[in-house]
Amino acid sequence: MNDDTSKQPPAMEPSALELPTLDPPGTIVVLGTTAIGIEAALYGRYLGYDVTLISAADVWQPRPFVDPDFQRIGPTFHNDWFENHWLKSDELVARWDDPLPMMPDRCLSPLAFSAIEAQQQERLRPLPSTMRQWIEDGLHEVLQTDLLRGRVFVDSFVESIDLVAVEDDQDDSADGFEDLPPDFWLTLGGTPLGEQDDHDGNHLRCECIIVADVPARGWKRSFDLPADYYFELRQDHAAESSDAADYLRSGWRQIAAVYASLAGRSDLDLYRPRRV
Repeated sequence: MNDDTSKQPPAMEPSALELPTLDPPGTIVVLGTTAIGIEAALYGRYLGYDVTLISAADVWQPRPFVDPDFQRIGPTFHNDWFENHWLKSDELVARWDDPLPMMPDRCLSPLAFSAIEAQQQERLRPLPSTMRQWIEDGLHEVLQTDLLRGRVFVDSFVESIDLVAVEDDQDDSADGFEDLPPDFWLTLGGTPLGEQDDHDGNHLRCECIIVADVPARGWKRSFDLPADYYFELRQDHAAESSDAADYLRSGWRQIAAVYASLAGRSDLDLYRPRRV
């Protein structure tokens, strides 16, 4: 077992790997209800994947002055980009209502804005302009859309991840079945998930894992990396651009690369402008 991921290739590179494709509605678990994690889950749902989003690691800086629903949504403020470039040495409570460190129209992706707009029954509200509004009225609003509602578990954490062999319940003679990568078996702590076909509340089985801007050292892993269908979206928070919009776009590019590799289509990119 090797938990040191510091030397693993970044998730921007999976399209160069010869991975078997994973077609919708393949099961994907995104680890991290960060801004990048929320976007990764949303992107997968736009493509038709069966996505579950969980916090995965309890690394969020405490926010006792806000509603509990927003404790583990958005930045962690623990050595992440927003602590290094925005919060720095200040107390979070003193900066919570600061203006956004990016233009309001760049705090969410075009996919996120479209998902929110599709849910609105009344006139659209103003764009988020503060950190509080970005988290409470932006990122949280994305989680309440039809694409993600009921798929997000902010109080569930990963204790370990193991590999389990894929079993064919339909046809034991299926050609090529034995070549499929194993599934992932997640053991969870915190608040159990409701029992469904693919999990019993304390365990979750999936075909693909995307670790989204949370430290992977928060759980045990019984296999070495790289592994098929296991991706880490990582940012170099210390060296990353001081521009918040660039930071987010970097995450979005990694997300597009992951899903392009899953689909076996290097040209797949939902962020590209539509042709008119």
